[in-house]
Amino acid sequence: MDEDRFERYDRYERALIEVLDLLGLAHPPAPSGDERTNQKVRRHWQCHVALMIMREAAPQQPEELFEPLMRAAVYEPDPSHTQRHIRPALAAFGRRRVQTRLLEYLWTGTKYEIIGAADAWYCSYLRVAGSGVEDDPCTDLRHDFQEIGLHIYLTNDDPRVRSRLISLLNLRADKNTPELRRVLPQ
Repeated sequence: MDEDRFERYDRYERALIEVLDLLGLAHPPAPSGDERTNQKVRRHWQCHVALMIMREAAPQQPEELFEPLMRAAVYEPDPSHTQRHIRPALAAFGRRRVQTRLLEYLWTGTKYEIIGAADAWYCSYLRVAGSGVEDDPCTDLRHDFQEIGLHIYLTNDDPRVRSRLISLLNLRADKNTPELRRVLPQ
C-alpha cells in the first residue's frame, strides 16, 4: 500500500474515531502492528466502524412510512432508481419485512406491480448502513421468491413480466427444491 493511501486511511480513521466519540460509542479494537499495513484488515475495520456510526446516527422512522415507501419502490418507473426507496425501507424496517411485502406484491399484484416488485426485490439485497434492524439473510424468503417467481414466469405471458423475473430466478435444477425441479424447463 502506498504512502498516500496510508495517509488517507489514517485521516479517515481519525475522522471515524472523532464521530464515535461525539456519538458516545466505544471504539472497536483498531488494527495494530503489522495489521496497519494490511489494506483488507484496515478496510474491514473502517467499514465496521462506519456501519456502527450509521446505525447510531440513523433516526427511527414512523411506522406509517412503510407502506408509502414500498409503494414508491414498486411504482418507480425507472428500475435504476428503485433503490432510492428500498434503502430507507431496509434501514428502518429490515430486510424480512421489506421482502415479505414484495412477495405479496408479486403474488397478488397487477403486471405493473409484479415488474416493480421484481425490480425492488433485486435491490432488497443491498447492504444498508444505518439499519437499526438486525440483518437477516431471509433464506426462507429467497425460496418463496423462487417458487412465486417461477409460477409467475410459467403462467404469465407478458414479456415485460417474464423478462424482469428471468434474471432473478435460479434455473439450475440442482439449486432448487425437488418440488421446484419438476416445474423447471429442462
